[in-house]
Amino acid sequence: MVTVVSLSDYKHANRRFRPDICFNKQELDQLLTVYSRRVMSGEWKDYAISHDPTMSAFLIYRNSSRQPAFTVVKHQTSGGKTEFVVFHGRERLKRSDSLKEAVTVLNRKLKLVKK
Repeated sequence: MVTVVSLSDYKHANRRFRPDICFNKQELDQLLTVYSRRVMSGEWKDYAISHDPTMSAFLIYRNSSRQPAFTVVKHQTSGGKTEFVVFHGRERLKRSDSLKEAVTVLNRKLKLVKK
């Protein structure tokens, strides 16, 4: 059975509906750039994306384990500002208003091998 609903009635009924927080195209590009570099070096193997009305998460896996090695979370603070947090397991590595700043903790630091 099909129910026909007026569009204006539908819009007013769902005023309290909050869309999911998601990564936008530029944010996904930044995340996948960091991710692809580490995949090419053989460190990371897989990723997953999760989102709901309160937050969005980019999970990074080193192997086929159940627990992600790193998680990048996008959420809104109580003040309504968007914030990015990078976790290693349960440890919070970095928190920032900018994704670019937050993912700097995931970039490999170059080491001097031989002098």
